[in-house]
Amino acid sequence: MLAEDRIRTLYYAVLTQSSRPAYAASRASLRALASAGLRRSRRWLMGVAVLSAFLAVLHWGARRAVASALAYAPNSDRIGARPGTLPLSAGLRERGAFTLEVAVGPPNATLEAWVVLPRGARSKGTIVLLHGVRTDKRSLIGMGQALSDAGYRAVLVDLRGHGESSGRFLTYGQVEAKDVSSVLDALEARGTELGCTGAYGFSYGASVAIELGARDRRIRSVVAVAPFSTLREVIGDYRQKYLPPPLSSIPDAWFQAAIDDAATLADFDPVHSAPLLAAARSSANLLLIHGLGDTQVPLRHSQALFGAARGNACLLTVPGADHATMPSDPTGVVRRQTVAWFDHWFEQSADCSVPPERR
Repeated sequence: MLAEDRIRTLYYAVLTQSSRPAYAASRASLRALASAGLRRSRRWLMGVAVLSAFLAVLHWGARRAVASALAYAPNSDRIGARPGTLPLSAGLRERGAFTLEVAVGPPNATLEAWVVLPRGARSKGTIVLLHGVRTDKRSLIGMGQALSDAGYRAVLVDLRGHGESSGRFLTYGQVEAKDVSSVLDALEARGTELGCTGAYGFSYGASVAIELGARDRRIRSVVAVAPFSTLREVIGDYRQKYLPPPLSSIPDAWFQAAIDDAATLADFDPVHSAPLLAAARSSANLLLIHGLGDTQVPLRHSQALFGAARGNACLLTVPGADHATMPSDPTGVVRRQTVAWFDHWFEQSADCSVPPERR
């Protein structure tokens, strides 16, 4: 019995001692595995955090970039106007053109304009000409000469922040329309009899002209070439035309938020300051001219404006013309139709014809 008990005791002791290192090793292995798993989890979480931060910076940075592109004018870093940097062409000087400088605002800016005198014994009236975004009054020379030849005083304006004019922000018609009214005020203040007054504009300038026609009762007729109906609508068109996949698939809400950011930055209202609303309340006679090949500002913008107008609008389409070719007007159809439009409405008014001013 005693021997048997000793054998059992010895067996138990040997078994117990021999199993402890294995057990300890097993526990160490589990701890090592757990630690490695924890490190992998931490690295994964850190990677997710870094990626999230990068995407957040990309999201807000890209939206800020889009908002800045929409809000800041070409001359946003300029303190004042730079008259004389765009010299008058020989053709305009031959017509007695001169430079007019006008302080406008708020926000304060200085606008530069070329005033082209009408040819003939009497002036049929005054037409302000407004250029497209990120261009200047030089793009209006051809139309200015055509109107001068037809007997109109043509006022080629550098909109705020463009050409020789100062101004930090773009407001898509809200402030620009008030600026152009100030140019007309300045002409009257120097003794100019405006006679019947109209506005011609291309693209950005066309939308400003429509806004001007709704704000200033002196504007009796407007010619708008390739206008946009609302800023929100046209940004969607630009996105589809110029952004390659997969950027073009970014949700529209993201771009609309960027427009809101731009509006806050430049202090304008993208909803209530829209050509579509202006056309609905304007009493000016409106001629809309749009190229059928325009994919930058598609025809539906002019169609919407025509539908919103109060029965005093006409829509003319130009086959084969796109946004880029409309300002140069290679066939002359825009110039001819513009002059005919103003002649049609202004010749019906006895107070349109006034003596031209002398410098």
